[in-house]
Amino acid sequence: MVHASSLSKAISVIEQKEGLARQISIDVSPNVQDDQPHALQLPPWVAFSLVYQVRSAQDAQDDLLRLVFEHTQSLGSKDRPALLILSTHALAHFDILTPMREIVEQFLSRAIQFPTFHFNALLCGLSGFTRSEEAANLVVTLLEAMTTREVPLWLETYRSLMRDRFVTLQLTKVLRTKMIHEGVVPTAEDLEAFLRVFSNHGAIQDSQQYLHAIRRYCIEHNLTPPYGPDVHLPGANLSGTSHPANTLYIGSMRHDRASAFHYLHKLLQLEAAKSPRSVKITATPSSRHASTTFWSGTKTGVDIFDWTTALVSAANDKRTSASELLTLFERAREKTKRFKPTIATYTVVLRGLLFRHAFDEAFTVWNQLLDADIPLDRKALTVGVQVLTRAGHPQHAFYLLNSFMDAQNTSSHATSIADDKYVAPATHHWINIIVINEFMVSLLRIRRPDVIFQLWDNLTRLYSVLPNETSLNILLKAAVLATKMDNESVRGTFAHLFRAPMGSFSSPIDSIMGMLQSPHPPSVVGIWRDRRAGDVVWEIFRTVMYGNWKELIDTKAPASVVHSKDAETTPLYPLVELAKSITMPFSTRKERDHKLKSTPLDARSPDKTPHYSYPSIVPTDLTFSSYIQLLGLTARGSEISLALAWMRALRIQPSRKTLSIALVFWAEVSLRGPLFEEWADRRNKGESEYGRLVRWMVEWVGEEGAPTDEDMKKALRAVAKMRDSSFDRS
Repeated sequence: MVHASSLSKAISVIEQKEGLARQISIDVSPNVQDDQPHALQLPPWVAFSLVYQVRSAQDAQDDLLRLVFEHTQSLGSKDRPALLILSTHALAHFDILTPMREIVEQFLSRAIQFPTFHFNALLCGLSGFTRSEEAANLVVTLLEAMTTREVPLWLETYRSLMRDRFVTLQLTKVLRTKMIHEGVVPTAEDLEAFLRVFSNHGAIQDSQQYLHAIRRYCIEHNLTPPYGPDVHLPGANLSGTSHPANTLYIGSMRHDRASAFHYLHKLLQLEAAKSPRSVKITATPSSRHASTTFWSGTKTGVDIFDWTTALVSAANDKRTSASELLTLFERAREKTKRFKPTIATYTVVLRGLLFRHAFDEAFTVWNQLLDADIPLDRKALTVGVQVLTRAGHPQHAFYLLNSFMDAQNTSSHATSIADDKYVAPATHHWINIIVINEFMVSLLRIRRPDVIFQLWDNLTRLYSVLPNETSLNILLKAAVLATKMDNESVRGTFAHLFRAPMGSFSSPIDSIMGMLQSPHPPSVVGIWRDRRAGDVVWEIFRTVMYGNWKELIDTKAPASVVHSKDAETTPLYPLVELAKSITMPFSTRKERDHKLKSTPLDARSPDKTPHYSYPSIVPTDLTFSSYIQLLGLTARGSEISLALAWMRALRIQPSRKTLSIALVFWAEVSLRGPLFEEWADRRNKGESEYGRLVRWMVEWVGEEGAPTDEDMKKALRAVAKMRDSSFDRS
């Protein structure tokens, strides 16, 4: 097993041995058989060795999960937690998040011989996942269990969880509470981490508290303290010096440009008062100005990092126009060499211009970045792909992505790409699902759902990534857009009636590049895999649900409809339904069970499928909102109540916006809409399916979580806008 050429072959050996064990057990007397006569007792060291044979996402989502859930159940309290922890690290490397809830449940359900070590090690493994609501919730679950069992949290674990790529504001507050509860004295790194998180979330009050805490820490440890958060106020304590903590604090004013630049201006004044010549320095810092050292290097005064952080506030402030943002940027780029822009400065400005739909200006700044010969990092690559796509050069964006992917796949030195402008060190891991998602969002904005469909089919082949819940959300929106675009033309409508097989290309790259050569989308964008794109995406979503949570097959819809699936598309549908609600008592209507008819075959045969169909996808409220819109806009409104039942079964808290849009679509297929409910009640017509779903919804989320009248008005307008491209257009 250990020397097998792949994890898949090693698992095959295990299964062959188990098959032999079953054959032998037939001839063994029952009184000498153990409780698990057919189970292969896999030595722990073999199981650990096999985990290290995970080389690809396919290994992780298939063979690794079979190893963990099927072939190592006999491991004891010392070895089982270790295997779960090692598996967590492997799954985190490929962002395969769905199995983690089962892994955490198994971890907590068994005796743990070394709880302090194992709990902290599992949390460190979880911190390797890309930031997500599900990952943060799992961490909170483990932290609560640690509090109940009085298991301490190591400082290294605090720092691991507080990394930028993982931590959320909710988790930060839980960690802070636990640190206080356990009497842990925060280190310099801890204070930095808390300040950074609260600053990134625009929590000014919390950021002020931690800036004061850093001042106290510096004073107690004979370090030069930073300026306080109130130096711009009259009578404030002006002691201190420019410090990395001041840079982080500026970030807390990310939605208030005036306050951010006012604070920055005051820091410049204080630096000028201390050392007048230091402000004029263009090459090296003044020797009269001592550098400050805290936790993340040295700082000799107000620098480009402070300026860039203030630019974040300008970029996020909706009141800042594109021209004003460019003016602020030019001050840093040209007025003084001391503030020479970094890759982060360019990235902030480009994002701000994209937000303002100033695509031509963003394209100009992008070219300035390339001419500056500054190596691109992942964030700059991401924003570059967005700029190129939105500026009308999606083929260049696709080429840029693949160029960096080629560099990532090689082990050579830094590679110059496209006339020495794109420089991509091959030692870096450039492409992840976040980069691809942003590219797909940009394609959605330029109305190219057809390209999104092709990217979905080739995510792993081209970029070695798996789709996450954001990817699925984009795919759902692409299907809605494709349906809408094709319905806008006679040619698109006929293409759906008489579908012809699509042409094939030699490779996915050639196919997508060929699609992007034209600046305009084709006349038909909603045919995917020789079928309606809406049908394909609908099946993908159901495969995610039934493949990842097979227990959902038994979930029943809380309300149902009785007319045909496409009834709502007929012109006289509202009048027909109103007549039905008046003349036919509800108690005589039949209920349909759509579950078996629409359930994928693989979902009905769970023994023949992997543990999870799309193990990297954990849907959120936004994902279900997009799915409900797809159902409502593709004549599948009758399935909306089942989708809501899935949400409840998965413990996903719905927003009032999602529920109100669901009710608008549901009213169209549930015999009586909300306008006729009160009238029908007075005439004892019985509770309609609309009323039944509303009652069930209130039982689920409570009165405070149910949609209000104002929510319903907004939802009606939103649905109208989805259906009519000219609705409310100025």
